[in-house]
Amino acid sequence: MEAEKKKATAAKSMETAREAGYFGKKLIKNAHKAQMEGRPVGWSMVTWYEGELIAKAMGLELVFPENYGAFCAASRLAEPYLERSDSEGFPATLCGYARNSFGYASYMAENDMAIPPDAPAGGMPKPVVLIGSGATCDARFKWFQGLKRYLDVPQWTLELPFPGVTEFFLPDQKAKTIRFMVAHLKEFVAFLEKLLGREMDWDKLEEIVDTTFKTLQLAHEVDLLRRAVPSPMVAQDFWAIMLAHFYLPYDPEAYAFYQRVHAEVRDKADKGIGAIPNEKYRMMFAELPPWHSLGFFDRLAEKFGIAMVYESFGYHAPIPIPQEEIQGVRDPLERIARLTYQKFTDTFEFSRKHAIVTGTMVAPYLQAAHDYRTDGIFCHPLMSCRAATYTLLNLKDLLENRLKVPGLVVTGDIVDLRLFNEEEALSKVEAFVETMDHFREERKKAGMDW
Repeated sequence: MEAEKKKATAAKSMETAREAGYFGKKLIKNAHKAQMEGRPVGWSMVTWYEGELIAKAMGLELVFPENYGAFCAASRLAEPYLERSDSEGFPATLCGYARNSFGYASYMAENDMAIPPDAPAGGMPKPVVLIGSGATCDARFKWFQGLKRYLDVPQWTLELPFPGVTEFFLPDQKAKTIRFMVAHLKEFVAFLEKLLGREMDWDKLEEIVDTTFKTLQLAHEVDLLRRAVPSPMVAQDFWAIMLAHFYLPYDPEAYAFYQRVHAEVRDKADKGIGAIPNEKYRMMFAELPPWHSLGFFDRLAEKFGIAMVYESFGYHAPIPIPQEEIQGVRDPLERIARLTYQKFTDTFEFSRKHAIVTGTMVAPYLQAAHDYRTDGIFCHPLMSCRAATYTLLNLKDLLENRLKVPGLVVTGDIVDLRLFNEEEALSKVEAFVETMDHFREERKKAGMDW
């Protein structure tokens, strides 16, 4: 019984969530197949569509060390890679995904660039290119440069210039930024054409972009359906399902999958069927989860009736671009630029209206607190990620002061199991339940509608 309580993986309430692991396996399987057939493989950071779509159209099969780090953590097999990274001199406070990949690449270099023995999920094949990104944190900007200690391959860092909330509304700012991004993506295309010795298939890229927009539209509509009470889909489902739209939005199978997800969530919402049968409290989770311990959230549901109804802003599809803005834009590079830019600025109107300076990582949760009728937020500061941590205390204070939604702080890590004390976290939640009860009464006194 105790082993069941502490299981690493989470139960899935949705049929489609139980299918979603297919897409993670597909990424690795496609990369292995490409290597066997002599086709190029790339290692890529998540670039929020900026690089992945272009790389796919150029014939690259991509694997994502961030996703692989999460898989190693969920399998509780990351520790050897983390320890190897530490022994190589990388700080233990560095991003857990980066540490996992440094350890992995070090073992690969020691193994004559072959996949290390016993690598989880068959491992990541050697890449011909590293596609990095300057988005969201300093560790990501330098991480793939650090990998070149082990991988003697070219590396490209994609630029993602996005403004603060105030600067976003300056005249011509958006148009100038989009022009810059399009010019940069043209340079990226030229780089890949030279590296791979082939020209871009622009028709294929246009098809990839079209499918991506359709998949992300469905993913956003699923988010809207999740506002229902009781919640038809909780974080334990989302963190599995999001693989399809986050890593493979261009894949026709991902689009078909999201059609099934949408149908299942809509049916449950229409019938008033909750993802957990005893929903009593509705919480949000910010920001990156403890991949090694997702079963913890099942314990919260079983013991306290806590449904995690919104989570991990960075993983969600952006609010769709207004039709009048995208209509008539035929250049696929401009459509990509606008999509990536939208992801990081889609809450700025809300931010300006509510005087929120840190719009990207804060505003989505303030908006979701009302839209999803939440009772609290579970803040998960990470020992190894400043970008997903530095806004959390500000967010917690804003939610309590403006919306009377309290916050709980539980430290941990995305990859390193040793930094997450599950029993201590459970005790904190048990005490926090009374806090949520108190603030429910405070919202009623204030005339709030939930």
